[in-house]
Amino acid sequence: MRYMPRVQRRSTLARARSTALHLSLFATLVVGLAACKTHASDTSPAGGNEVWGPPGAAVYAQSCARCHGAYLEGDGTAPPIDSVRVASLGDDPLRMTITYGKGQMPAFGGLTTAQVNDVIAYLRTL
Repeated sequence: MRYMPRVQRRSTLARARSTALHLSLFATLVVGLAACKTHASDTSPAGGNEVWGPPGAAVYAQSCARCHGAYLEGDGTAPPIDSVRVASLGDDPLRMTITYGKGQMPAFGGLTTAQVNDVIAYLRTL
């Protein structure tokens, strides 16, 4: 091994550590982004063929957002979806409301049981 002054050895070691840290952070970022891709039934926000988000988000966007809003804010005729209220209800009351309607909300009997369950799971994550 060639002799290096002590200061130069520390500098080389610091650069190696810094490079290793940057590589590990980059690898973590790549793995994290790859994990964001989910089920093939999901659609991208732009409506393309890319796969993004939980399955319930696509069903919500297609069936619920036109009245309750893309951001759960409501449209004036339909109320906003309150995450506290959703959290306080059991799955069965939510399932009944989605499937059979309630008050001014129409029934969505055309949704499959899996789609209804996906919407409920999606609402619980908000």
